[in-house]
Amino acid sequence: MAPYDYNREFAPGEPIVETWWDYWRINGGGCEFPVVPGHEDDPRLIRGTETLSGDPRDVPPSLCDGGPRGLLDLETPRARAASKARRAFEAWQEFACGYPPVRPMSHFWARYVADPEAYPQARAREDFSTQSAMAALKERPELEDLVGGDPAAYQGGDLDAYVRKTADEALPTHALLTLDGRWLAIAGTELRRHFNEYLDALTPDTMVVRVLYHG
Repeated sequence: MAPYDYNREFAPGEPIVETWWDYWRINGGGCEFPVVPGHEDDPRLIRGTETLSGDPRDVPPSLCDGGPRGLLDLETPRARAASKARRAFEAWQEFACGYPPVRPMSHFWARYVADPEAYPQARAREDFSTQSAMAALKERPELEDLVGGDPAAYQGGDLDAYVRKTADEALPTHALLTLDGRWLAIAGTELRRHFNEYLDALTPDTMVVRVLYHG
């Protein structure tokens, strides 16, 4: 962890690396790993006892902040995300087929950016929300909770690609610090997929730990 510490002093001639934090704690921050059932009491599991501010934490046995990769249930979060994505996609397709085609918010936003005086933000938002299907969606809050506020942006293309993309988003957080000391900011579909593939390729005894940092 030390090479990325704001407070670290580098020795003469030592390569200077980009720094990222001034203090950190082992803490899942709401993204704790599920434990493989039956291994909740394994002493190799890690559960941080404090938040960044020093407040106490109580992590349930079914979750942990880290441990050997083989004891972390990486598949359950992905499977849940994939299942929800499939339900959302199919529910939106069934609902939207009864209305004229829906344009995503990005369509109206692009018109605003191209000519903000002639097409202001308020008009862009109004035109998006008053589309027939979007107006009807407001009357179905349970469906809106499932499909989100801009379903045409995500659930109008290829089902399998959408499900895979959503599953890949279940585990990654903002960054990955690799075993060889590389700090990778995780943003975008390809990097999130790399995050998952990297974890899956680790040996079962490799320690994987969630860290919260202040930077």
